[in-house]
Amino acid sequence: MRSSQSDDVISMVSKIVYEPPFNLWFGGNEAVKEILNPDYALVTQSVDGSTFQPNSHSDVNPDHLSYFRFAGRLMGLAIYHQQLLSVYFTRSFYKHILVDYRDVESIDPEYANNLQWLLDHEIDNLGLELTFSIESDAFGAATMVELIEGGSQIPVTDQNKKQYVQLVTEMRMTQAIGAQINSFLDGIYEMIPHPLVSLFDEYELELLISGLPDINVDDWKANTEYSSGYDKDTAVIQWFWELVYCFDRKELATLLQFATGSSRVPLGGFCNLVGATGLCKFTVSRIEYTPNKLPAASTCFNLLKLPEYPTKEILRERLQLALTCGTGLLDIT
Repeated sequence: MRSSQSDDVISMVSKIVYEPPFNLWFGGNEAVKEILNPDYALVTQSVDGSTFQPNSHSDVNPDHLSYFRFAGRLMGLAIYHQQLLSVYFTRSFYKHILVDYRDVESIDPEYANNLQWLLDHEIDNLGLELTFSIESDAFGAATMVELIEGGSQIPVTDQNKKQYVQLVTEMRMTQAIGAQINSFLDGIYEMIPHPLVSLFDEYELELLISGLPDINVDDWKANTEYSSGYDKDTAVIQWFWELVYCFDRKELATLLQFATGSSRVPLGGFCNLVGATGLCKFTVSRIEYTPNKLPAASTCFNLLKLPEYPTKEILRERLQLALTCGTGLLDIT
């Protein structure tokens, strides 16, 4: 049952005239709080607890698709009128908005890591007893979902494990929340045509919706580790932080996105930064310097791979070029 306050908020935002001046600060963010309200079962939190995506079991709420369509309209209005919403979604959900269905890592890094382990190792003699089915937990009640017809009777082997991982990922990313995503997209595209939204990538879309974060460089630096020969006293590390302290908010957000995959600062600060295996501090690792080599990043591990540049000016130039090129320089190894 919705509260009368929830009805008032949704009614207020639904009746907004789509012409400026338009202020979403009260109405929009109050509505966002209601959409994220766990009582409605519309969204679930990622493992790190601070990003959201649609709940595959939201159909426990009979009006759930109407809510998702409303949420899409709200986001479309916010983008159109350049208003920020106080919410961050998983990387995969931003990709859904842009019609790209690939990233399970941002929802559950450990789950993604386990799938990668299956692909990297021989499993026939390990006794894993995996089949082409997965267990789904709907509010405490476990149910078995077959990935293909008769999947519960088909064992996963080295020969078919790539198909298994593909089907599991598709189920987790698209099929399980397909109706919710479609309703959300119907709403957002009512406000902004898809060709215009698709001009952005998922990183730009995050900043467009949620704005530039407040990044405390002192906290960032205090919770940074170094590897492969670097330490806090290495010249290139000292130059790096000198440059970072001079960055404006947009440049800081871009650097954080480049190295971790998100511009969002974790709740509680950088000490709570999460990677593929759980808590994972921002790390700067030394790689060999060659002329024109750019910094790279492994976002699953919050790892910035920084060549040992001979001068601060070369570091400045190479770092700025890497951040300008953006995700094209992410290292997926």
